[in-house]
Amino acid sequence: MKCPRCGKDMLNTNSHVFCPHCGYLDDGKQIHGYEEHQASDLEIYLGNEYDTIVRGNNTKTCFWLGPLYLWIRGFIIIGFLLQVLEIYIWYLIVNFGKTIYLLLFGFLFTRTIAAIAYNPFCVLLYRLKIKVIKKMYPSSYLEQLRKHTHNSISGPGIFLFIFLIVGILICFWALYFMP
Repeated sequence: MKCPRCGKDMLNTNSHVFCPHCGYLDDGKQIHGYEEHQASDLEIYLGNEYDTIVRGNNTKTCFWLGPLYLWIRGFIIIGFLLQVLEIYIWYLIVNFGKTIYLLLFGFLFTRTIAAIAYNPFCVLLYRLKIKVIKKMYPSSYLEQLRKHTHNSISGPGIFLFIFLIVGILICFWALYFMP
């Protein structure tokens, strides 16, 4: 059996099935030194990505990817809408200043906001998803949280990404080549 938190092989004893790598127990608790700690629903849902997202260890990724980070996290529609908003902000900044060099300012502005706000925003959205899962599966929600996959950039994400790239090209063509 694989650990739902870290993916390593779990060991089986008389009383518990546990992970020797991260200390996860089969009843949702976790061994920390000599104590047991009840894992939160968010910890169970995110698994080994919990520390990265909650503690914000990936702010560089948020900065460079911008709204695409939300697509990778499974929030495709919100990521798409924020990408359109980001491009519109860039357009306003360039159009207001009448110079392309202000685009760097717009990029730094929107991506700094992304680096600061996207991880807490993802945590909020994950908690909302957990509430929905708890309502749908009141008696077996822990199993649903463990097996639920939350990272997805499959078909719809790729389609929206291509749509976005085409939209960017059309916007820049209209901005610079139309009289």
